[in-house]
Amino acid sequence: MEVLGHVRLCVGETDAVRIAQVTDVHRFPGNVTYWDCPKGRRMPLASQDYSKTGDIELLQTVLERCKPHFVVFTGDIIDGRPFHASTPSAWRATFLELLEPVLKFGLPWTYIPGNHDDDGSPWDRADLLQIYDLPGCASQGAKQFNHTFTIGHGDLADDAASLRLWLFDSGGNSSDPSIGYETFTSEAVDAFRELSSTLTPCPSLVYFHIPLPEYGSLVPVHGTQGLFESALMAGMVPRPWCWMPWLVRALGQHRVVGCSKLNSGLFDALVDANGPILATFCGHDHSNDAVFQRSGIFLCYGRVSGSTPPVDWEGDAPLPFEPGIRLVKCSAAEDVAMPTSAGDFQFPVFRALCIS
Repeated sequence: MEVLGHVRLCVGETDAVRIAQVTDVHRFPGNVTYWDCPKGRRMPLASQDYSKTGDIELLQTVLERCKPHFVVFTGDIIDGRPFHASTPSAWRATFLELLEPVLKFGLPWTYIPGNHDDDGSPWDRADLLQIYDLPGCASQGAKQFNHTFTIGHGDLADDAASLRLWLFDSGGNSSDPSIGYETFTSEAVDAFRELSSTLTPCPSLVYFHIPLPEYGSLVPVHGTQGLFESALMAGMVPRPWCWMPWLVRALGQHRVVGCSKLNSGLFDALVDANGPILATFCGHDHSNDAVFQRSGIFLCYGRVSGSTPPVDWEGDAPLPFEPGIRLVKCSAAEDVAMPTSAGDFQFPVFRALCIS
């Protein structure tokens, strides 16, 4: 876990900081016109259901209308699978295309990988550390995905006015199907425990891609929890539960998350942290944009921001909402308010968590 410096934002001293979370874009290379999906179907990208530019249009609109001060890309921004015949550096041009609106508005940004950014790709996961060298990145110089820095209106970190961001690599796909996904390394969790006890406490937000197991079995305080319904539509719910979904719902067992079967202990470390952890933000489960609360911490999904076939599981699980972007508003105070409605921002395709 690296400790980077402080990033000054173009925000007034008394104004709330607005952070946009972009997740699960699943960008394809520019020369790809169709997707041979793992289910054996060829899907044209020029159909009315998909778009290779919808993600950029969405980001451009959100930046124009909501004027965030910072952007976090929380994984599966690139989908490595369609790049299998490309060069090891082909990710760069595709990522830079998505960055164009962010750079146009002069916004600092950062990134953490998901389980598909290097999935089946000609590059290694470590190669994506070069993303931190791209223009405008707040994580310039980072040598690992697990790192932390502060943001705020001043040139230097201020305990009362700064906000600390913690970025974690939640891992990729596991070769063991009984586990499903890799998880946070013990080294990262241990380093967080140590740093959170030694760094000057200030309000903090935590970003990663794959949700923590502790997101499961909770009733949302806001938003949609649609993973079970999507799995049901896609024929992925095992017998006999696929025959009696009403019982699954009645027992509350439909409140599932696509997490690793391994528990890294990160959530316990967040609860024990010296300094207020206000909220965590993840992506990964495309049909979820819910916000939960456990042990005083908001556990939040972003909203899927892409328009390519993997976003709706190649058509097997249509999204329960339009693609969008989550916005979080943070001020120097440590109180956490409930999520506001989309209407507060007069923009229908995202939800906002207001930390005031």
